[in-house]
Amino acid sequence: MPGPINLGSGALTPEQVDLVLRHLPGEITFVDEHDVTVYYSDPKHRLFSRTPDILGRSVQSCHKPETVPAVNRILEAFRAGTQDFFDFPAEKAGRKIHVRYVAVRDAAGSYRGCLEIAQPADALAPAPKD
Repeated sequence: MPGPINLGSGALTPEQVDLVLRHLPGEITFVDEHDVTVYYSDPKHRLFSRTPDILGRSVQSCHKPETVPAVNRILEAFRAGTQDFFDFPAEKAGRKIHVRYVAVRDAAGSYRGCLEIAQPADALAPAPKD
């Protein structure tokens, strides 16, 4: 069994990392610096549909054609260093959702990917009942 992963401000086992990510009050998707979707969290209550077939695919192929130009503008701004995040309001099944795209950069400031964070606008409200 793998040991803890040193995360700089502590260490977690792979199982603990998975549990932490599953219990966030929303969901995350990570796209690497080559625009390839490499990870999505799998919380109990999903906001957006995600299936394993998106892994290894370009992020553009995971979006509706009419949204691809906006996706490309965001990624270009992140690469150029002119933006660090973009916020978008969304709605799903009558529920307001906050979506934030964050440029992920290494210690040298090089662009390493994009993190999408989606959570209910009322994320601090009680969680849905099972």
